[in-house]
Amino acid sequence: METYMLLLDIAILLSVGLALAMFGGGGAVILIPYLTQVAGYPLDEAVLLSLLTIGINTGIKTFKERSSIDWKAVLTFSLLSFPTAAISGSMLAPITPDSVRMTVFGAFTLTVATLMFFPINQAAFSRKNPIALSVSALLTGVICGLIGVGGGIFIAPTLSLFWATPIKKAVKGSLAIVALQSAAALVGYLGRGVSVSPTALLYILVLIAGGMMVGKKLKAATSDRNLKSGFAVFLVLIGIWVLLRA
Repeated sequence: METYMLLLDIAILLSVGLALAMFGGGGAVILIPYLTQVAGYPLDEAVLLSLLTIGINTGIKTFKERSSIDWKAVLTFSLLSFPTAAISGSMLAPITPDSVRMTVFGAFTLTVATLMFFPINQAAFSRKNPIALSVSALLTGVICGLIGVGGGIFIAPTLSLFWATPIKKAVKGSLAIVALQSAAALVGYLGRGVSVSPTALLYILVLIAGGMMVGKKLKAATSDRNLKSGFAVFLVLIGIWVLLRA
């Protein structure tokens, strides 16, 4: 049984890094349900582990790719989502039932997937829309603080839909925002006294980093169109799974 759990741990944590590298997010929606529903962590501890391990890995990758990131889009998004995530993590998360938190997350995930599959107005998504981007940033900040996700699963498609950014470049911008937003939400959880084992932190951190290295190579070999379609399918599967488990 121990060998089985070890292999499952490795497979799941590598897939977290894979999702981050290919889609600019989605790692937390794999990691948090796994830690809570399989590994047996309380939700707040799972959230803190997610924020730390994903935040550190995305921060390192962002630093390496800083010259190819659209920092205007990143800063526009972050200035709204950053404080919202901090407030949500410190004030909303403690008073919201876990089932409600996961249901909100699942519903928002399916909404974003629908926009990826069936844009309401194709022409509208071929140019920048600062208002839609701002609203998305605020909602993403709330979700990030409430559930503990870095928000990348929503940020990459948001930049693609509302900032007319090619999906591969949107993924890079998403990872930068995830790093900043994870730090914002982290303040709220640490401020409430939530703590985790350093051993578990290092273990998860290293395996996610390995998955990101593999994902980087796979993304380079995938076209923008196929990556966007794969992202939408990924969102649908995650959204349905989270809602069924909520």
